[in-house]
Amino acid sequence: MTNQYEHIGAYIVEGPQEWQVFQRGDDGTAQIKLSGVWTCEEPGYSVQVRVVREDTNRPPCAACDWQDAQVTGKNAWKITLKGVPTGGLYKIETSLRKPFDPWRQTGDRIFHLAVGDLWIIAGQSNAAGYGHGPVDDPPCLCVHMFGADLRWRLATHPLHDTTRTQHPANRDGGFVDHTPWLAFGRQVHKATGVPIGLLPLALGGAPLSMYDPASDNPVLYTTMMDVIEEVGGAATGMVWYQGESDADPANARTYAERFTRFVGAVRDALGRPGLPVITAQLNHVEGEFKPLESKGWGMIREAQRQLAKALPNVAVLPTLDLSLSDGIHTSAFGNMALAERFSRAALAVAYGHDVRYLAPDLARATFAGNGRTVLLEFENVRGAWSVHKYPIQEFIVEDDAGEVVVEAVEIEGHRLLLTLARETDGGVRVHGALSPDPATSLRDEDERPILGFCDVPVE
Repeated sequence: MTNQYEHIGAYIVEGPQEWQVFQRGDDGTAQIKLSGVWTCEEPGYSVQVRVVREDTNRPPCAACDWQDAQVTGKNAWKITLKGVPTGGLYKIETSLRKPFDPWRQTGDRIFHLAVGDLWIIAGQSNAAGYGHGPVDDPPCLCVHMFGADLRWRLATHPLHDTTRTQHPANRDGGFVDHTPWLAFGRQVHKATGVPIGLLPLALGGAPLSMYDPASDNPVLYTTMMDVIEEVGGAATGMVWYQGESDADPANARTYAERFTRFVGAVRDALGRPGLPVITAQLNHVEGEFKPLESKGWGMIREAQRQLAKALPNVAVLPTLDLSLSDGIHTSAFGNMALAERFSRAALAVAYGHDVRYLAPDLARATFAGNGRTVLLEFENVRGAWSVHKYPIQEFIVEDDAGEVVVEAVEIEGHRLLLTLARETDGGVRVHGALSPDPATSLRDEDERPILGFCDVPVE
């Protein structure tokens, strides 16, 4: 067998993978470690290493130009490349060089590297990618992914392909296809110039308990931490799309507490108390439901709405208008709309851009006039309401005697007036988009529906 190091040159034995994205630090740079051996019959040579841009073949800064590696033994070397700036695609080059000799001897190269931001992808099937349908969602040279096979590569669909997974807890047996995350990464990169590395860590059907470190079997949390450690132990933020498997009343009641614990644990583990977490509110599932008898979905949506108010740097985005590719999974077309919402939220929360991302959200519910009119006041409404379907059926009013029929809904600016069929009795609550499959009529000028809400007291 041929000795793989028999020819003259510098060889990289340990170092980054091609397509790897290094999480940049607070100063906008990263360190890259590599080591290897060299082969040369003549004495006096040293190993030199540099980082260059692949488009210009020039170092991105003076600190990245040729520098001597440290000799660690007979024909062995190592180096830590410091101050590699945000950007890419980069190429690492090695060579053998003798002092005062203008000629270099050949060396290994590693291609398609970048310094940027890593984003964790977590949740269940809508995060893993059960969407289907034809859309134009091409790869981008500065959006890469770390696959379940523990290999970096250019991000393409499906992101969550787990046939050859090295962490079996995340193995998804379904036919995964399309998610919002490639388009999300492409749009964030376009707006910021920062390369994006995606870490797909979702699992179809996963309940929140699999991510909750206080549960009996937090296997997905453990896997998440292992993968983050594998890629350097840091990340810029997390995108989250989950809730269907917790949409029963018992689990829904504790969802906010458990999600708060999960987010706190991730932030503590990464040493980032303000780690941005961008969440999707629970979408709909097709079917015939009696809303007040199937409140679990509405309770999850309310928990998600309140979490974004209670936790710093947590955002929630609407989904109720998005099309499905089957009875429960957001279609590829819907994922493209969701990617735009996620990217805008990330630009605002993680990058400080002045962009609108907040969805129309109930601010307060009060009685108006004669006690048979409920006034709903909304915030974050862009422009005027448009009604996509008459009659407006998003809202249910309930009192101690049961449901109070809403006879009419009148639009008054950003406010809505609900006319009730009878006088109310006792504590009065209002719900918006309560059902697992609610009617959604209203949109603002950004074509965003309301965030669903549940059990909001009418003052």
